[in-house]
Amino acid sequence: MQNIDLVRNKINRFRAGYVFTSSDFYDVVKSPSVVSRILNKMVRDGEIRKLSKGKYDKPKQSVFGIMPPSSDWLLREFLYKGKSIIGYITGTRAFAQMGLTTQISSAYHIGTNTYRRAIMRGENKINFVLQHNVITRNNVHLLQLLDAIRFIRHIPATTPDAAIAVIKNILAALNIKERKDIARLALSYTSSVRAVLGALLECIGDDAVSLKKSLNAATVYKLGISENALPNAKEWRIV
Repeated sequence: MQNIDLVRNKINRFRAGYVFTSSDFYDVVKSPSVVSRILNKMVRDGEIRKLSKGKYDKPKQSVFGIMPPSSDWLLREFLYKGKSIIGYITGTRAFAQMGLTTQISSAYHIGTNTYRRAIMRGENKINFVLQHNVITRNNVHLLQLLDAIRFIRHIPATTPDAAIAVIKNILAALNIKERKDIARLALSYTSSVRAVLGALLECIGDDAVSLKKSLNAATVYKLGISENALPNAKEWRIV
């Protein structure tokens, strides 16, 4: 059996949408350069799709044509390193899950501890949002909430006032430890995020002294949030 047939037979056993690399075939074809040539030929022939350098998939077909790559596989290298979490999904995809918007950007946004420029994976743009806090499985939902406050003026199909109402309800549903944790995590965010979170925590009866002490007493935060949405906005110099 020729090398290309060995590779093709193995690919045929993969489920549709499966993402693979050249190293997946070294058990049937020993030469990495030969595997690379075979995969590149299969890409040219339309049998498989190249996602990025060294990454390919077996595209899913639907009645509407070839489907885009699975987001799980597309983003996995930016979200996990082995079993450790190194990033998290943020931006409109996360905000939509919170009920903040019904619109979802075609681009992906990943929170990460390392600065990275936006990249393309096939037809998908992946943007990176620098996160100064250590990212853990237990704090991702809190970081996403802080990101929603950070980008409150840019969440599509909503207003800052409407977003504040949703965020307030989410905060109120957190347990005491989570609310203490989010106040601590907010100290690594901009002063406007700390001000909004402090005002919100104060509204639901929590102590927000540490957040208030972290702010410059002369700074005004122009976020388009009214006192109807946030009754203590003026006290926190939010307008």
